[in-house]
Amino acid sequence: MVKKFIFAVLLFVATGTVFAANTGLFPQIPGWKMQEEDRVYTSGDLWELIDGAADIFLSYYFQDLHIAEYSRKGLIIRVELYKHSSLTNAYGIYAAERMPDYPQVPVGSQGYKSQGVLNFMAGVYYVKIMSAGTQEADENTLALVAEKVDLQLAQPKSLPEEINLLPEEGRVVLSDSYIAQNFLGYSFLRSAFSARYGAQGEIQVFLIRDTQEEILKMLDKYKALVKEEKVRQKEGYLIVDDPYNGTVFLMPKGDLLVGVLNTTDENTAVDYLKKVVEKAR
Repeated sequence: MVKKFIFAVLLFVATGTVFAANTGLFPQIPGWKMQEEDRVYTSGDLWELIDGAADIFLSYYFQDLHIAEYSRKGLIIRVELYKHSSLTNAYGIYAAERMPDYPQVPVGSQGYKSQGVLNFMAGVYYVKIMSAGTQEADENTLALVAEKVDLQLAQPKSLPEEINLLPEEGRVVLSDSYIAQNFLGYSFLRSAFSARYGAQGEIQVFLIRDTQEEILKMLDKYKALVKEEKVRQKEGYLIVDDPYNGTVFLMPKGDLLVGVLNTTDENTAVDYLKKVVEKAR
């Protein structure tokens, strides 16, 4: 027994590969054979499975990926459970891959479907369910598996509360998103929620929530980067002539930094800023 344990440890050290027994993450579904993969992907080897997309998953603090397949009469359905460090980060990667024109499905906190695919967010998990055999599973079958997986995970059915601070009136449907790192291309701007507004969805409203001290630090770094002469101080808000992002309207308020992009209409921008701040009271 000791020798087997030592061998397993040496194998892990040599390959960096994680193996797991039955985790209890996947439900047994009557009439279906379930086979859970032994291998568990982590941040160190996710690129082996999704090479081109691994970086964006890692930017949302991906932790591990468990995979199982369900088979029955020639049908194969693959279930992938991407676990992230928090509900907010799971929402971030889910929203990054969600397309506004995908039909929504009532599973988890929010879900969508396309041909042969049903994906949803459930707490700290981003769940991907897909038809994987030569015979394509129909929508009802995918929905059945999704419902069972959702029940097994038993995660809270909620989105990040910051989404509710963004104005609902005029918001482009399913335009809400979360950027965990490098918002607007700046390393000091992080954890930003945003949504789009306007006739063509051209206006972007965003908010960053952190301690008041951190919010002020972000502002100081931003001012230093764009130079003081590019920042106009108004009563309660700032207008920044950003060389990379155009005119940026900002309103710091306690633990919030609220901003508006892609409009030069000051009245419109200030109206959005005030609406977010008022909802946060």
